[in-house]
Amino acid sequence: MTQDQKTISSIIVIVFTFIISIGSCSHMFKQPYVDPVLKPAFDEWVNQCELRDIKYKKDVVSIDSILYAPLEEGYWGQCFGNKIIINEYAISPIDSFTLKLVLFHELGHCAFKYDHFEWGEDIMNSVLPEEKIIMYQYFWVILEDQYFIRYLTKKERRKLQKRLEKQDCFCILDEDKLQVKESN
Repeated sequence: MTQDQKTISSIIVIVFTFIISIGSCSHMFKQPYVDPVLKPAFDEWVNQCELRDIKYKKDVVSIDSILYAPLEEGYWGQCFGNKIIINEYAISPIDSFTLKLVLFHELGHCAFKYDHFEWGEDIMNSVLPEEKIIMYQYFWVILEDQYFIRYLTKKERRKLQKRLEKQDCFCILDEDKLQVKESN
């Protein structure tokens, strides 16, 4: 083999290795399947992330699908870790605001690892009475800002968790359902 042939062979091996490595990493930043009914709300969430320079793709990588499907009575939506379901029995497909509100809430759990937030009206409230939806709509810009201000990267969340563990802090984690109304 001549020197030119060795160089060409080396280049081919390097290019081939590069192509394979790119292919094997392509799953790392995949977008989840999003039901067409929820696509406008998801796209708005993505746009808001991008406006705020939030690198959301790493946060949604574990979500396989976002579905508009049946869910047990009493819940608007639920985060199952790798899947979000927005309850088609509880929310009309033409109620774009409520779909957006509930999807942001569930993405807060599944993507951003947010817990419920009960101090005042908030996208991450655990209970959302139907009669309050108009108020959420009226104050949406403020609520949305509060929602995104709490965002922490995965690295920042791990550091915070370690600090809390060192302080023997008891925290309730992984609440993952948004209720329609309080249970009696």
